[in-house]
Amino acid sequence: MPSSLMSRRNALKLTVAGIGTMLAASKGLIPTAHGGTYSMKPHAYKDNLGIQLYSIRKQLLESAGDAFEKLAAIGYQHVEWFDVTSLDTLAPLAQSHGLPITSAHVLSPYITGNKLMQAVIPDDLNSPEKLIEKLNKFGINHLVLSYIFDDERQHIDQYKTLSEQLNRVGELSKTAGIQLCYHNHDFEFQQLNGQRPFDLLLSELDHENVKFELDVFWAKYAGLQPDELITSLADRCALLHLKDLKSMPSTHATTHTPADEAMFKPVGSGIIDFEKILSAAKQVGVDNVFVEQDHNTGHIFEDLQSSFNYLQTLNIK
Repeated sequence: MPSSLMSRRNALKLTVAGIGTMLAASKGLIPTAHGGTYSMKPHAYKDNLGIQLYSIRKQLLESAGDAFEKLAAIGYQHVEWFDVTSLDTLAPLAQSHGLPITSAHVLSPYITGNKLMQAVIPDDLNSPEKLIEKLNKFGINHLVLSYIFDDERQHIDQYKTLSEQLNRVGELSKTAGIQLCYHNHDFEFQQLNGQRPFDLLLSELDHENVKFELDVFWAKYAGLQPDELITSLADRCALLHLKDLKSMPSTHATTHTPADEAMFKPVGSGIIDFEKILSAAKQVGVDNVFVEQDHNTGHIFEDLQSSFNYLQTLNIK
């Protein structure tokens, strides 16, 4: 990489870091080891709840300004982006409503460089270096691989290749002050060629350069206890997705079973024990937690308000 480009990036990183520090201080937050923030208030997660914007993808298309205003009014403190192609147009709007962006999701082609599949990558994001530069522009300090497509996970060896690719991008990201993370679904916990892909990822991924964003819904759906998994991951668990599960699928232990939309519930209205989860998160030092609701059967902002209100009632130890 040309030294002049690296110099520009370093200067940009320092500038954004300063802005990020001021924004964090204004919201009563302090930095964490993974590059995230903790609230200086007694309950770090309850007073510093984030929201994954995939939850309101339809509302962002209708009126992004109104959507951000409603999130801020509920009490959410920061957001996790789900479509990096919209950063230039919508990120300033989110920030103007007091919602800094602390994390961003990308699909696999942004990390692997594989065929575009369902992703359309613009020229200004068509390499890991360009993606990292874009995140630095907006002070985003976590980058998350959100999903890998079906044809990328047909054999365990594909996860070995993916681990190598994640390690390379993770090293680039870390140098730029950004923590790369892998977001799970349920299929990583199912046997593939005699091995659980999640176990391979644990073995192959660099402990510092690639952390995990644990989605507690999908972990529970796969038959695990999310709080125990958080404890076992320890400092390798940097982020959490909080969403509730209506009930367990009958085939979770042996087969990847797509979740029906009705299975996704507001936090506190399903079977997941969030008090245990957030207590475990506090013990291991998880940076940030994000409420997410992939699907809803009612009014999404009412559901997000319900999730927020419920989380305020928890006794996090």
